[in-house]
Parts: sequence; C-alpha cells; structure tokens
Amino acid sequence: MTRLSRSPENTPVVVSCCRTAIGRSDADHGVFREVRGDELAALVVGEAVARGRVPPECIEDVLVGVTQQRAELGGNAARTIAMLAGLPFTAAASTTNRLCGSSLQGLSQACHSIVAGAEDVHVVAGVEHMQRLPMNSQINFHPQAFSRSSRAVLSMGLTAEFLASSRGISRKSQEEYALESHRRATQAADAGFFKNEIIQCQGLDDNGVLAFVDRDQSIRSDANLAAMEKLNPVFLPNLGSVTAATSAPLSDGAAAMVVMSEATARRHQLTPLVRVVSTAVVGVSPALMGMGPVHATHKVLHRSGLRLRDIEILELNEAFAVQAIACIEELKLDYDRVNVCGGSLAIGHPLGASGARISTTLIHAMRDRQVRLGLAAMCVGLGQGVAVIFELID
Repeated sequence: MTRLSRSPENTPVVVSCCRTAIGRSDADHGVFREVRGDELAALVVGEAVARGRVPPECIEDVLVGVTQQRAELGGNAARTIAMLAGLPFTAAASTTNRLCGSSLQGLSQACHSIVAGAEDVHVVAGVEHMQRLPMNSQINFHPQAFSRSSRAVLSMGLTAEFLASSRGISRKSQEEYALESHRRATQAADAGFFKNEIIQCQGLDDNGVLAFVDRDQSIRSDANLAAMEKLNPVFLPNLGSVTAATSAPLSDGAAAMVVMSEATARRHQLTPLVRVVSTAVVGVSPALMGMGPVHATHKVLHRSGLRLRDIEILELNEAFAVQAIACIEELKLDYDRVNVCGGSLAIGHPLGASGARISTTLIHAMRDRQVRLGLAAMCVGLGQGVAVIFELID
C-alpha cells in the first residue's frame, strides 16, 4: 500500500489505540492466569471504540490477530470478541494469522480496504494467551514442507543462534542489548509514559488475590549483567549464546486500535492520531526469519517514496536480542531512534497481539515527542517480515 495521490476518502487514519499490560505466561504467577484470552481482547476492543468516540453502528469489520486459533481463541475468535465487547451484530469479524505479525497484518488489511474504497471503519486487535494456549501444541507440519530447508527452522531460537554465529554477534552484546531494553522500559514505566496506552484490567497477584493490572509484568528494574551471565543457553546447550534473558518472554496480552478513512473521521468530528502512509510484507528464507524486518523496511520505504533517514523513531519487535541487533546493524540504524521505551525483551511478546502493541506504543511515542514519521517492523516465523509507516497528524 502506498500513500501516493490519495484523497481523504481513501487515506487510512488511526483514531484510537490501547492495550492491556503484558503479563507473564506463568500458571502460578502470571497476572492473567485466570483470565481468558477472548476476555482480554474484548476489553481492549471496547476501550478503543470508547476512546475513539466511534459510533458503534459505523463499525464495518473487526480484524483480530491470533496465532493459536483453537480452544477459547478458536472458531473465528474475532466474532466472539466483537460480541463480548458489545459491538452491534452488523459489524463483521475475521481472525487473522501471520504468526508474530498477525495484528500488524490486520492493520494492513484494514488500510488496504480503505484505500480500495471497500469497508471503511475497522477495529483492529490482537491477542495471545501463551500460558493457556502454548505456541507449539497441536501443530502438525507436513514433513515435505522443509525439503528446501530444515525442521530446525521451526525453532525460532535456533534461527536466532544461526544469526549469532553467522554474523559474529557475541553473547555479551546480546546481554547488553537486553539490559538496555529493560532499562528503557523501566524508565518509561516509572515515568508514567505507558499510562495513556495501558487500560486497567483485573487479574491476580502472586498470592492469587484479585488485583488491578496496569504495569507490564516482565519488565525487570533489577536486570543486571552479572545475573544474565549465569544463565545457560536455551536452544543449544553448552554451545549457544541465546538465553532466557536475551529472548522475548512468553506473554499474555491484547491490544486494539480503530482505523477509518480520514474523511469519515472528519464527518464524525473525530481527531485522528496518525495517518497510515504505507504497508509491506515480504518473505525470506526461514533460516533468516530474524532479518524479515530489514527487507520489509526497504520495501515499505520504496513504496512510500521515503528514505530511512526520514523516519524519526522505529519500533522493531525484539523476538531475540541477536535478531534486533542484526537488523539494526544491517539497516545502519541509530539505536537511539529504536524502541525508545524499551522493547519486547522487557515488555513481552504476546505473538498475535504484538503488532498492535508495538504500533500503539509507537503512536503514543510519536505524539509525546511530536515526531512526524514512525515505522513499526516485525520478523515473522517461517521467514517473513512486515512493516508499516505512520505519519503524525498535527
């Protein structure tokens, strides 16, 4: 999708966005261990609609990104979520799966529809409950699917190890990167930066007592290199460099946004937050899954007519520290412009929700810092990348 010669009638804008805090996927200590995934998604969908002051009867489609589409998130979960959120039955719904990029794909699809002059007002959301629906369960890949690669590419951690060895990225540099992610996220949380994007949800504390949750559970203010150095490699015992500290934690959470044409926003006297300038998806070798954001970024910039130096801040989803480092080095990015409030290594990575989550954080950062252009990019399992460019509306 490109922004060239678009009128307000087919220019997509985001009028609201929000998210839950991101909980740890822990059956004993996760804050959302007794909350269903569809309930989390319904909360953010309802809040995004309310914050945007969108007349519910105007909503035409609800697109929800989910990677584990079964059990409580099965059976076209988007339709159930829309009903739980109290949206009218006239709002259609579809569940989207591009693995880690699912909700960023949902955003792209909504924008494509608006550009094409089809459905206009969309709610885009994402959710994952990795404690209740583990990501490797009930999957049966056809063995011939890996005739051109290796079944090892099914382990995202092994693709991260491949990047570390092939690009010479040391364990120490990975740990230093992870520490900085936690430092930035801690600073942002303590300063109240996330206050406007996180909606308060009910959950449980460590003792099983009902509590209101409004802080990302995996952010470690006490993170330190000495503790990281003691951890064993997770994916290549005794040989590898990727540890739990340099991998995004398994997470539970949801995020949502409301997207419509700029003209429709004006007709309803709504104040858009950002325009969506351009979107792109790419495929790469499954073994190079982590480099998907590089190729998606080049493609989305080409489509938009922008240059990388025009982009003032970026949200690069941190599946692994080594993957983020490799992308930053390949794109020759100034790290001060990347994940300015910390990334998924600290905040968490609830797969299907992460695209909407990083977009929500990026949009709030753009408005807080009065940054004109921002870019969100993600790597995707089995070798894909997705990227979206946003433009601040004054």
